[in-house]
Amino acid sequence: DENTVMNAVAKKDWIAVRAKKDWIQSWQTGGWATSGVDLGPPEVNFGSKDVVGSLLSTGSDNDHNIFAKFRMPCHPVLLRAALGLEVLTECTEEEAREALTARGFTYRSMRDALELLVLESSERPKGSLREKRCWDVADTLSRVLSRATTFEVEGSEKGTTLTYAIVPIHERLEHSAKENSKLVAIGNEILLVATRDIASGEAITRDYVASPKLNNDKSEGAL
Repeated sequence: DENTVMNAVAKKDWIAVRAKKDWIQSWQTGGWATSGVDLGPPEVNFGSKDVVGSLLSTGSDNDHNIFAKFRMPCHPVLLRAALGLEVLTECTEEEAREALTARGFTYRSMRDALELLVLESSERPKGSLREKRCWDVADTLSRVLSRATTFEVEGSEKGTTLTYAIVPIHERLEHSAKENSKLVAIGNEILLVATRDIASGEAITRDYVASPKLNNDKSEGAL
């Protein structure tokens, strides 16, 4: 029966969408590839247990050469993170991988200089003192990249000006080209305010397209 087949396909699609939404709702740190915690439960393959120190420091720029013989496009942990970004931003998996590679390259280019500024590293179950300091640098860079945004400041002598800010928990908001919230500067404070009525249970959204990009990040849209 054609209707039965169509209903079965629709149910399968609904289950897939529901699974993705459940995964997104389980993210503890925003899901913006900022932490291995958001790659799934500790027991899953290529999840948090396979992150080496920090998600940003896992893998390398030549992963595509290393993992090509296994018919994988990159380090499996980065691939899983890219799939999360694909769900969150509606980009392609390839675009997400390229953005992650750009961020990893940026981290490695500044790692040696910045790790000297870490006076006391975070407690971790493994790794040398230097590795722990480097992983702290990676974690900090991850949070900066996920929280960085641009917004307009009104009321200055030059009228409206564009500026940048690092906004805590801003990475927890979902993406939407029709965002229902915006940042407003009042004195020395930056407030997140609603741009319209938000229904109970509705996600608070921001437009990630407004986020500044790294010089080597060629991705477009919400990445």
